[in-house]
Amino acid sequence: MKDFRSYLLASLQVVIFILSLLTDWYFPLTLLFLGVLVIMILDKLGTGIVLREMIALHASFICLAMPALGYTFYIKEGASLNFGFWIKKMAVSESVYFGFALPATIAFTTALCWPLNRKHKTDHGAILKQIIERAKLVLENPAMKKISISILSIGVMMFFISGFLPQEVQFLFLLFYFSAFAGLLYVYYLPSFPYRWVILSGFTLFIIFNALRTGMFTIVAYMGITLFSFFFLGSKTSFLKKILLFFVGAFILIIVQNIKPEYRNETWKNKYTGNKTELFLNLFSEQVSKGSFFSAKAYYPVYYRTNQGFNISMVMHRIPQIQPYDNGEKLFLSFSSAFVPRVLWPDKPEAGGKFNMKYYAGVSIKGWSTNVGPLGEAYGSFGVKGGIVFMFILGFCIRWAYGMVFSISRRLPLIILWIPVLFYQITYSAETDTLQIFNSLIKSAFFIWLLYKIVPVWFGVQKEKRGFSRRRELPSYGTQ
Repeated sequence: MKDFRSYLLASLQVVIFILSLLTDWYFPLTLLFLGVLVIMILDKLGTGIVLREMIALHASFICLAMPALGYTFYIKEGASLNFGFWIKKMAVSESVYFGFALPATIAFTTALCWPLNRKHKTDHGAILKQIIERAKLVLENPAMKKISISILSIGVMMFFISGFLPQEVQFLFLLFYFSAFAGLLYVYYLPSFPYRWVILSGFTLFIIFNALRTGMFTIVAYMGITLFSFFFLGSKTSFLKKILLFFVGAFILIIVQNIKPEYRNETWKNKYTGNKTELFLNLFSEQVSKGSFFSAKAYYPVYYRTNQGFNISMVMHRIPQIQPYDNGEKLFLSFSSAFVPRVLWPDKPEAGGKFNMKYYAGVSIKGWSTNVGPLGEAYGSFGVKGGIVFMFILGFCIRWAYGMVFSISRRLPLIILWIPVLFYQITYSAETDTLQIFNSLIKSAFFIWLLYKIVPVWFGVQKEKRGFSRRRELPSYGTQ
C-alpha cells in the first residue's frame, strides 16, 4: 500500500510537470507541487529516510515558493512597505521565470525523489528496517562503544583545528567533523551505551552553542535535515502529529531566519560581549511576542534571504541577450574538476558564488556570499529546454549516488549511518552550484572509502592477520 502511495505521489509530480509546460497556472501549480512534497515527507516519516524529499522541498521553496510570493505580492505591495523592496525585484517577468524554473525544478525533484523500490535497495519500509537492525547488531559489539566516542571526539577536535589551517586542506578536516554526526548516530542506536543521553545532549549543545558563537546556523539547519529521519524511524506517530511537528519545525526556522540578521549585527558588527545564548533567546522571544511574523513587513527578511529566484532571474535577464549560452562549457569543466585534485590541476574551477555570479549574472560580489544555483547554471548553459533536461539528469545523479549507499549497506550495514557525512552539502545544493554538488559527493565518498581502508573497525569490520587483505565484520553479540 505504501509503495502504491509513493508511486501515486511521484506520478502527481509528473502530471504537474506536464501542466507546467502547457499552462500558465504558475502560482496554483507551485502550491500544488509544494503540497505534494509535504505529503510525501509526512507519509514517509517514521518508516523511511526523507532526505531526498527534504532536498526537493528546500529547492522548491527557494526557487518557486519565494519567487511566487514576490510576483504575486511584493512586486505590487513591496514599495509601500518601505523595506528596501526594490533591491530584490525579479529581473524578468513571471511568465519568463516560471516558464523555465517551474518545469526545471519539478524535473529535478521527480528524478531525485522517484521511489527506490528495487530489492535490497530502498530507503523505507521493511528492507530499511532490516538494514537498521543489522547495523544495531554490529554496534552491540563492546568495541563499538569506544569507537563511537572516538569518532565523536576526533570530529570535535578536527573542527577546532580546521580554523587554523589553509583553505586548501580545511575541507578534509571538516569531513572529520562531519563524521562526528555518524558517531552521534552510532551512540543513538546503542541503547545499552552508558550515559547515552548525556553524550547525545552534550554534543547537541556543543553544535548549538557553536552556532550561537559564530552566528552561522547552516550546520544546525541542514545537518538537522539529514539526521531528521533517523530519529523518527520506527515511531508510530499519527499523521496529524506529523503535520503539527512539521509546521512547528517550519515556524522555528522562519523565526530563526527572521532574527538572524539582527543577531549577526549585534555579535559581528557591534562586538556584543554579553551572553550570546541569552541574546538569541531574547531576540527569539521578542519576535514571537510580536505575533506578527507572518505580516508582509515582518516576513520580508525571510523572503529577502531565501528568494533564490532573484539570482536566477538575473541570469535569465543577462543570457542570451548580453551573453550567449555556453552550451555547458563551464559545467563540463566543473564536472571534470571534481574528479581531479587541485595538486594536479592548480587553476581548476573553484566552487562558490563569486565566479558564478560574475560569469552567469554579470554581478561582482565582495564581502558576502550568494550563488546562481544549479538552476541558474542550467539556464545559462543550455536555455529552457536544455536546462530542464540538465536538471533532470542532475536529480537522477544524486538519486543514483543515494541508492548506492543502500546497495553497499547489504554487506556494510553501518554505512547507512554515514549518510549525513555524504549528503550534508547536497541538502542545500539548490543555493550552491553543480561543482559543489559533485565535489562534495566525490570527496566525501573518497574520504569514507579511505577511512574504511585505514580504520575498518569504524565500520564494524576488522582485518584478519591471515592473508593480504581479508576482512570480516566484528563479531556481533546480538540475537540474529
